[in-house]
Amino acid sequence: MSRIHLILLLFWALLARSVLAADPQVVLTDREAAYVAAGKPVTMAAMYDFVPFSFIDKGELHGFVPELVELIEQKTGLDIKLGTGEWSNNLRMLEERQIDAISDISFKPERTPFTLYTTPYFEIPTVVFTRKEFGDYNGLSDLSGKRVGVLRNIFYLRELRTQADLDIREYEDYATLISALAYGEIDAAIQNLTSGYHYASTNAYTNIKVAGEFQLRNVGREDLRFGVQPEQPLLQSIIQKGMDAITADEWETLIDRWMGRASMGFIRKARTVALTPSEREFVKQNPVIRVHNESNFEPYNFFENGRPRGHSVDLIQLLADKVGLEVNMVSGLSWDEYLQMMRDGRLDVMMNIVYSEERDTYLDFTRPYVRQVQALYRRDSTPAIASFDELKKKTLVLPDGFYMYDRLSSQPGMKVIPSTDSLDSLLKVSTGTADATIELMTVADHLSQKYGVPGLISQSTLNIDGGDPLSLRIAVREDQPQLRDILQRAMDSLTEEEKRGLQQKWLSSAASPASYVHLRGEELEWLESRTAVKVCVRRDNLPLEHIGEDGKKIGAFADLLEILRNNSGISFRIEAADSYKQALAALESRRCDLVATSPLLQEREDLSFTQPLFTSPLVVATGPDEVFFSDLEQLKGRTLGLVEGGEVQQFLHDLGSGVGLRGYESLEAALTALNKGEIYGVVDSLPVLGRELSRRVYGELKISGQLDSRYALRMAMRADDVILNRIMNKTLASVSDEQRETIATRWLQIGSLKESTDYRLLAQTSFGAALLLGVILVWNRKLARLNNRIRESNDQLQQAHEELKVKNRMLEQLSVTDRLTRLKNRLFIEQLFERQVEESKKGGPGFAVLLLDIDHFKEVNDRFGHDVGDQLLTDFAAVLTGGCRHQDSIARWGGEEFMVICPGTSLSDAEQLALRLADDVRAHAFPVAGVCTVSIGVAAWRPGDTQKSISLRADHALYRAKDLGRDRVCVEH
Repeated sequence: MSRIHLILLLFWALLARSVLAADPQVVLTDREAAYVAAGKPVTMAAMYDFVPFSFIDKGELHGFVPELVELIEQKTGLDIKLGTGEWSNNLRMLEERQIDAISDISFKPERTPFTLYTTPYFEIPTVVFTRKEFGDYNGLSDLSGKRVGVLRNIFYLRELRTQADLDIREYEDYATLISALAYGEIDAAIQNLTSGYHYASTNAYTNIKVAGEFQLRNVGREDLRFGVQPEQPLLQSIIQKGMDAITADEWETLIDRWMGRASMGFIRKARTVALTPSEREFVKQNPVIRVHNESNFEPYNFFENGRPRGHSVDLIQLLADKVGLEVNMVSGLSWDEYLQMMRDGRLDVMMNIVYSEERDTYLDFTRPYVRQVQALYRRDSTPAIASFDELKKKTLVLPDGFYMYDRLSSQPGMKVIPSTDSLDSLLKVSTGTADATIELMTVADHLSQKYGVPGLISQSTLNIDGGDPLSLRIAVREDQPQLRDILQRAMDSLTEEEKRGLQQKWLSSAASPASYVHLRGEELEWLESRTAVKVCVRRDNLPLEHIGEDGKKIGAFADLLEILRNNSGISFRIEAADSYKQALAALESRRCDLVATSPLLQEREDLSFTQPLFTSPLVVATGPDEVFFSDLEQLKGRTLGLVEGGEVQQFLHDLGSGVGLRGYESLEAALTALNKGEIYGVVDSLPVLGRELSRRVYGELKISGQLDSRYALRMAMRADDVILNRIMNKTLASVSDEQRETIATRWLQIGSLKESTDYRLLAQTSFGAALLLGVILVWNRKLARLNNRIRESNDQLQQAHEELKVKNRMLEQLSVTDRLTRLKNRLFIEQLFERQVEESKKGGPGFAVLLLDIDHFKEVNDRFGHDVGDQLLTDFAAVLTGGCRHQDSIARWGGEEFMVICPGTSLSDAEQLALRLADDVRAHAFPVAGVCTVSIGVAAWRPGDTQKSISLRADHALYRAKDLGRDRVCVEH
């Protein structure tokens, strides 16, 4: 290749790279695209000492923020020049328009005149560091009279200075601040957790401790955002779109790289799942979720010794911990009452709920988190209920509002009576009040054993409409799809150890910790998409499998399948096949999903196989005069008979070494040919061949050797059924050692042969049985070691979880702040409203209420976009904060509506305050949107008032102001 060609290739490669780098991965508006295409570098300031977010090490900038900025550049095509400096200087440069943007800024209303905010990209606790001899810290009162250090111009400094008994001292950077604490210049340092720990550990300040989380009115966790000049809304919008385009995996990588090692696990208590920016914003604005808690749905969800307990309770707490939510369990109500609360918006989450089309009209469901078998329970003195028609003649009791109650009570001819809960249903059956109930086996067995419910017996529900295994899910209100996505993301992040720990604690017996199957969401969804898994079983292949003329299934595989069904909640449907070859053909044509017993066929790339079900030697029966062989070479020139189209023929299809194979229509025909001297021997597995030799007379035959000491039978499926393969392997792993031994003892041991059998045959059979026993013992030892490792892992996980809970108890405080505007939220203001009413009733000074609505707010959203609308809301909140008095409480009531509660204020004084606020709003220059106005309704407490009556008067006054042309104050007398 010539030099010119080489130069051209390099030129085109560089050009292609530059084109790809500039090609944004987000959808930009024409104006945004033009902004990016102009190629003007964006100047952004970051802190040089804000570990692990942005810091200088060996002259280079490192941390979470530089890598986040790089991702935003890739997504948007922006060219961001990231510089560093002290926080106070960075903030000053943004205010003076010397830079375009700043990182690591927290929302404060007073900053809105010179800052457009993105949504947060991270939250970290703000904590109080002290020296170890300081003593306990439970709140600001413990800092009274103390020297308290903070970062210069930190966002909570103004509010902190309102505490007159604190000696506040400012420092330029975090390193100096933590050093001042270590050397006794100050008594306490308030700063974010990550930086404090970094500088304490880097400088070996072993005399420093975390005393507790810093709480001051609305100050809690520090929300880190990008801030942009208010004159550059396009830049703010592009950066926000770049953040929104970052995938969950990319967020997770960033968090693991820079936060996973920080601060002794304090941060990861709040969130271990990478959420999108909008999901993080949802969690900030809705930090507490209300979750239902039942009375007697053990072991999933029940109330005992004054607290909620159960698998579902622990699960939702684990999920909440992963995403930074706090759980408020709502106890003491019936299932129907909880469903009504979901419809009314008074409850956020229901656990262990089954999907139905009716519920889907007002609930949003996650994927299933567990699938369990149902059973019909009746008194042991009554006959079995053989059909659905028979059940219609009985009295069935079911918990009112449960899935099965709704399903069966609407069936024509069904007599269904309601019960209060699952335990009540079982007791009604036990005492003869009802004939039967249908319940999850785990629930019924647990309750029956715990409360000693006598005289019950269970039977299968497969012949009952709706009696299939049930998948339990989490449901949220239909108007909270983001909460559903957040909980689903947390569910998807659960490790096998975490799921197994929950299962072992609540759903497994101590003697059998692995007896339940732990399936992932996509695996449960796969099962949900099918009514049953179809299994091809041969009609006559005992002792492995057999289907009688009456349809009854017996054999080792039938026993195993029943265990798998109980452990996993999988519905299996049996498809009969006359031969192994016919079963494979049904699998290939998708008439079945599994072949019951199959050897591993290495050459069949279109098939996949589970782990072994049963393992036994593959042996050869011969005439009585043949010598025992130990090498395949000894069979050279010989012919072995086997079943035509059977699994052994498929497995051995080419033995090599000159050994011939001849197929017969059955094992009986092959042994008959052997007895006649037509072939040298017959080959099959030891249990199958041993059973056939013991049940019919074939002359003097014996076992003369083995072809494979570990011939293993598995379940076969199509290679593209990857999820099914995972499901079946997990299910097989749940079968206990004792269950395997029981099946082997019942079906796979070799029975006594006829008396005329040569003793050499008995010796060879014993040899084969010994081999089989050896295999079982080895398998048992492997399982025991695996179980020990699982138990050790669970113990470690439990210990780590407990330590994490202790370390983070200080961080679990309820937030009552609207996270966009930083005002109080509706929950807080409603509680304050109620207290003001009660105090006024008891002779207090009374109060007034202002209800405010931003005029034409929808037009702002429609014209400029929701980002500008959000910015207007934050600016509006700042105007209200500046115009109201210190005793007034301001809250975001919802959307563009705000409420102000004014204690000890008359109606006329409240009207004057409202007029001043309207003037302030009118005079404020809102970025992008320009001039805005507000309509305000005013009402005051009167004797006999309730919260509802005052709210209605204020609401009427507000609507009168809007009807009269907006931009005015109306008073309801």
